[in-house]
Amino acid sequence: MSVRAVLGQVLSLAFCLSFVGASCGQKSLAVMPGVLNDPGNHSLRRALFSYAQGQICKETQKRSVPIKLRADDPATGRFFPTSCSAKELENENLSLQFGGHGYAWSNLTKRVSFDAGGTVEYQHDFLMDGSTMYVYFRQKSTSATTFTTRLVEQTPPSLPGMAGGSTQGFLDTVGAQILKNELARGFTVIRDSDGHVDFGLGVVEKGKRPASPYRIEPGTGRMVLANERSEVHQNQREHAGPFEVTGKGQALYLSVAIDGAPAIDVLVVQRGLGEAWLTQYTTTVAPTPPPAAPVLDEAVTMGMVWRRTVPLPAGQYYVVFDNTAAAGRTAPAGQGNDDRAALVSYAVELGDAP
Repeated sequence: MSVRAVLGQVLSLAFCLSFVGASCGQKSLAVMPGVLNDPGNHSLRRALFSYAQGQICKETQKRSVPIKLRADDPATGRFFPTSCSAKELENENLSLQFGGHGYAWSNLTKRVSFDAGGTVEYQHDFLMDGSTMYVYFRQKSTSATTFTTRLVEQTPPSLPGMAGGSTQGFLDTVGAQILKNELARGFTVIRDSDGHVDFGLGVVEKGKRPASPYRIEPGTGRMVLANERSEVHQNQREHAGPFEVTGKGQALYLSVAIDGAPAIDVLVVQRGLGEAWLTQYTTTVAPTPPPAAPVLDEAVTMGMVWRRTVPLPAGQYYVVFDNTAAAGRTAPAGQGNDDRAALVSYAVELGDAP
């Protein structure tokens, strides 16, 4: 089971989102990167981090985080933060406490759902590369991590001497240790002056970028909300988002390509509906249909790049990639020992509706 990158990516997502809407200030900072990159410019740096501290938890709970075994691998699960607190310590480091739930997949267990959380102290700093801001969070200490398994779709046999004394105890023990190790890597947030944000685990050197499955066409005026790859196995689904449509006359621009499976379904659902559906997915072994009709329900077949513009009223929405027979227009083959996992490369952008 993979729970790597859970809170490391939650924290990076939170911090990068706290700067959304502040691009004018970042452009002005770009005219003096040497001053900002000077370690002695203490007060200006602290002022920026104080602003981020006030926004970090509010923004964190708006989004989910893909779970990956390694940084360049496709996601095999997702973490949904539900609680957060942030405070500046006396030593001016940032203490972050997170909790939430999620799911992950492995060939040993199939789908596993869990509750997880942690308390971490981070030292933070940033550098300017022209008008691009590189924000670095380096772990100083992790005082607590928790990982509790909710559901195991396929229970592996218990082995003598297994850590934790049982299958669930083993998953809880291993999950907590992987989570703690992942937090120790720290993370990097990269924010461009136009509001586009990338993040990566560990230290991403100034001037470099994490790998992305798509190149977003420049000059479109749209904000990139996601640019990712997910591995969706047979009888599984991926709940990406939620993504926020902030005003009237806007649309989500979706780009999707798949490999490894003949087809997969793409559904767009309002957040309330999506979270009810997600609760079913993390508490019930058998996949269920959506509780109500989705906004969009279409199939994507292998060998094509599927693009859709979805005008939506203001609100928050999940984009669900479904590889089950319980929802959507297609169904996996369903043959025993023939898991046709779909490798889904997708981008989600927000822009003006046509």
